[in-house]
Amino acid sequence: MDSANWHVSFNPEKFLSRVNLDKLIEHNEAYNENEVAQGNAPCILCSSKQGPGILLNDKSYLCRSCFSEVSTIQYPQVYEDAKRKHLREKESRRIALEEFTNKFGYVKEGNPAQVFAWLSIFLVLIDIKLIVVTGVLFLVSSTMDATQEKKRDAWLRLKEEWEVGFPKPATPVLRHFHDPLAHLTERDRKILKIFNNWPGYPPFWNYLREVVLSRDGNRCQVSGCPSRVTLHVHHKIPVAKGGEHIPDNLVSLCDFHHALEPDEGHERIWGSIKTRYFTIVRGHERSNSASLGTHHVRPHIRRLELMRLDELKDLTRIYGFACPKCGSSKLLFSLDSRKNKLRVKCKNCDESWEGRQQLTEETGPRLAELLKVSKNKGSWNARWEMLSSRTDGVFSSLSAAKRTGNTGKKKQTIRNIKPEEKPLCPKCGSPMKLVMPKPGQQWDRFWGCTKYWSTGCKGSRNLENC
Repeated sequence: MDSANWHVSFNPEKFLSRVNLDKLIEHNEAYNENEVAQGNAPCILCSSKQGPGILLNDKSYLCRSCFSEVSTIQYPQVYEDAKRKHLREKESRRIALEEFTNKFGYVKEGNPAQVFAWLSIFLVLIDIKLIVVTGVLFLVSSTMDATQEKKRDAWLRLKEEWEVGFPKPATPVLRHFHDPLAHLTERDRKILKIFNNWPGYPPFWNYLREVVLSRDGNRCQVSGCPSRVTLHVHHKIPVAKGGEHIPDNLVSLCDFHHALEPDEGHERIWGSIKTRYFTIVRGHERSNSASLGTHHVRPHIRRLELMRLDELKDLTRIYGFACPKCGSSKLLFSLDSRKNKLRVKCKNCDESWEGRQQLTEETGPRLAELLKVSKNKGSWNARWEMLSSRTDGVFSSLSAAKRTGNTGKKKQTIRNIKPEEKPLCPKCGSPMKLVMPKPGQQWDRFWGCTKYWSTGCKGSRNLENC
């Protein structure tokens, strides 16, 4: 074998595939919207105006051929060349070893003498003198096995010598475009600009995602969030508004808080999250139960497992909650499961707050907004306005009401409210009625919309807000 030129006939196109543009566009719906028949400006990479292509997120034009070429690139030129050279050498070595093995390799041969030797044992039962034949057959079988063993050992030595002479190619050091230590040429910088405005996820998105998750400590960046579910990487400035695929524009969010972001494209998150703690329901049309027609149901959260006291203690330990007034970390938490109330009291200054018992993903961040966070402060604020009832989770101060005292004025109750003073539905403006719990139901009275059974309106108000 002419081992000196073993790599000459190797064709790298056998394993370095070229991406088909039409299939790549079909792979991501975002590309369909960006496809154009002709660019108004020259291609950002080759300055050509010929043929169809795509518009990047910054409205730059990238021609078809350059799009096909760039879609296969993962590293800057010097590292891409090193990677492809490594792949060529690795594949070439595999082909050479395969040819070497076919030519000199050891192939195990059968041993018919061993088969006849075992069969001859039955002849001994007929005539004991035939044991000599059995012994000869076993001797011949043993000699053949020894010969096979020598051939196998000779092949292993020959293969070891070949591998010493032609070792596996060393894996090169590869640096991505966003690696601060990467060497970038002028062309690399143009390609990086293309990737930063790629219509969809850039080819090295998995690397970029790992960089952001590692930077954020693999936890949701909303302070107080336990990050118990899948982490997403969110664009701070949406791609639709010119946001780039760069670490500074990316932040780690759990799927709960990612679903609260109102940006375009996030509709896919609503309705796709189902966990043991909560389910996010997508907005949909629902038939009226008491009359004809339908009504629209807003996207909302169906809470399945509310926050427990032990989870609250864990969050306090992780985030270091402290009193915002005196700075003391001696906080007393209590849960009233019957009324779904959570109370917080500072043992040092007697400042106290009360709010609804909700999901850990809601309660933790809202406590972080209310209390002082001494460690693991996040870098992102939750977009609570995406929930249908922001006020349900806001903590109110109990100490302020305690300091006010009794003024002697008769407190207004449900029964002595005049009809003209009763609240109107905040959603449709219709009159509201007092909804009472049935025997055995554990929830508070509230004002509910009288149009619920006719139009499906779910407008409501807490008694404390009336």
